[in-house]
Amino acid sequence: MKQLKKIFTVLTFILLALTPVIASAQDSSDPGEAAEFSATKIAPTSPQVDPNSAFYDLLVQPGDEVTIQAELTNYSADENTIKMGNYTTFTNDNGEINYSAPMPEDRQDKSLELPFSSISSLMEGDTVTLAPGEKKVVSMGINIPQEAPNGVILGSWYFEKQGTNTEAPDPDQGGVQIDNRFAYAMAVKLTVQSEIGSPNMNLLKVEPGLNNYQKVINAQVQNDQAAILSELAITGEITRQGNDRVLLNQSLQNRVMAPNSNYNVPFFYGERQLEPGDYTMHLKATTTDPKWEEQTWEWTKDFTITREQADEINQAAVNDPEPEPNYLVYVLIGIILLLLLILLIVLFRKKRKNDQ
Repeated sequence: MKQLKKIFTVLTFILLALTPVIASAQDSSDPGEAAEFSATKIAPTSPQVDPNSAFYDLLVQPGDEVTIQAELTNYSADENTIKMGNYTTFTNDNGEINYSAPMPEDRQDKSLELPFSSISSLMEGDTVTLAPGEKKVVSMGINIPQEAPNGVILGSWYFEKQGTNTEAPDPDQGGVQIDNRFAYAMAVKLTVQSEIGSPNMNLLKVEPGLNNYQKVINAQVQNDQAAILSELAITGEITRQGNDRVLLNQSLQNRVMAPNSNYNVPFFYGERQLEPGDYTMHLKATTTDPKWEEQTWEWTKDFTITREQADEINQAAVNDPEPEPNYLVYVLIGIILLLLLILLIVLFRKKRKNDQ
């Protein structure tokens, strides 16, 4: 009987432990929860580069005024408010085009003269409310300046359900991010007259820094043309100045850069400490983008890591190994404590002998 009670108790504990997992799995498979709303492209009347594209792929001329539309559908049994954004795309730290966030001010490249957000506007404002089951058409106006040069202006039309929770990454928890947003981002590609004739890249600067709290040397490369630069391979090595011995290397494939944007190619130090000194970056980038013939750029750039930079970055990084325990210190402390204990015992016995 006692054995049966023990088995029942263990089974009950296991069932209680699994209950949240089972409930979570059921919730995530509920189709009603998965599709709270949708945003669907309405085919524009303006000329399109590719009429079958899932995104807005428009062929425009300087001075054009264009309107594009999308249909929003609320599948929820509750009223939903949808936040909208007309974002300028940029190249993020992973070497990808970011369509789902406003471009940070410090990421705007000097070559970007016409950000998408500056030539577009949301005609219904930046929020729209949908009743349960309601469909609604929303519009975006785009004005192409007369001075717009040939090439691509790239942006996105972003839709996000309000009231969802997003928690910022916690560096003390290894950079974990809980993101419960339900959103759509549709690319808006404007080709002004025609694509450019050929791409170009530059190496802007090389400097030490942090990437997700890890020590890196960043090589900032730039796409200074009004064109999406895809099929991009980047390789590089870092040496001491005047020395051929490779200290760090990097090899990246299938990167893509937004028009008129820059991107930090990271060389990770891992558990090693940054050391001050004079270094040389050897970098190579190749594009096999089918829009042009294959093209390669190569750069060699000297840079310096100062003592102040090395100390600051090493202290802020979280990817250093835990210091090895100094076992010798523990052994010495143990010996001292043992000797003290022996001394106390000897003194205690001597005192007892004298008292007798």
